[in-house]
Amino acid sequence: MKMKPTLYFATVLPGLEYVLEQEIRMKIADAKVGSVERGKVHFASRSPVEALTKLRTADNLYRLVHRFRVGPHKADLSRIEREIAGLDLARACTERLSPAAFIVNAGRTGKHTYSRFEAAEAAARGVVRRMARWARGTAGAHDVEFRLDLVHEDALFALKLTDASFRYRTDRRVFARAALRPTVAHALVLLSKPEAADRFVDPCCGSGTIVSERLAYPYRRIWGGDASAEAVEAANANIGGRDRVHIRRWDARQLPLDAACADKAAANLPFGRQIAAGANLLELYGGMLAETARVLKPGGLAVVLTDAEPPLLHAAERAGFACVRESILSLKGLHPAVYRLHKR
Repeated sequence: MKMKPTLYFATVLPGLEYVLEQEIRMKIADAKVGSVERGKVHFASRSPVEALTKLRTADNLYRLVHRFRVGPHKADLSRIEREIAGLDLARACTERLSPAAFIVNAGRTGKHTYSRFEAAEAAARGVVRRMARWARGTAGAHDVEFRLDLVHEDALFALKLTDASFRYRTDRRVFARAALRPTVAHALVLLSKPEAADRFVDPCCGSGTIVSERLAYPYRRIWGGDASAEAVEAANANIGGRDRVHIRRWDARQLPLDAACADKAAANLPFGRQIAAGANLLELYGGMLAETARVLKPGGLAVVLTDAEPPLLHAAERAGFACVRESILSLKGLHPAVYRLHKR
């Protein structure tokens, strides 16, 4: 008899749900994708948890423990406590220590007369009732983390399977100023359709996040560079002398690369706090995209991120790119978009 699939969901930066869905289908052979919500993709799989960590666009992974209905009034908090107290949490938390310190985080959408903190407290009381030897932990000191999501009268209780090292890849990574989140960088890499024969370039690589994520797939050659000496030093520290990977200091408007030497490019273009006061974006993007077009072969693809659409569209047209906006993201209070640029 086949083992019943386990239900999971993965969180992702809002706007990149479709990329995560594609990655799940591509990397988890037996996955059955379910509902896709803002910042969240549900799926079922029999694969071990270790296999799920290949999902590099995901910020965090969760195992769904229980789904139930709960009302919107404070009197319904007792229902939350009872539902959690009735669960077989020891079985759900097989990877975790026992006895353990735990926390519960909660979020809610809809009209409720109780706060998310009150909902989290009710769930925590349920955990204590069920797991008498477990202790309350803190945000900085716990072994087990649960998540309670309330969407109107629908409640999802889940076990968090990952920590910050999953999202940021390693505690030892060096980040330069305005560094791109690794999960977002990986989405840009996936949208470039990585292939083993790719010659890939990031013309403004910062601390090398996009280059690092491109290393998750076979490649022929990779170039990255930045105008900041500090950023280039960080990029070299993060990437660590990989074969056929070249990181150097350069001006993205004058790339020291041969014409038509690259197949793909991806870049987090300067925008928001990365832009110096008084900078002329039309001139800056014009120079960057003209050089990117020069080093890409005919039919080459560039995937870029920016919130400055008018300068981008103008520069892309002048550089000979056909430009398609993929999606708008919600990132640190800004709303940049992902664009595909195809060299005509």
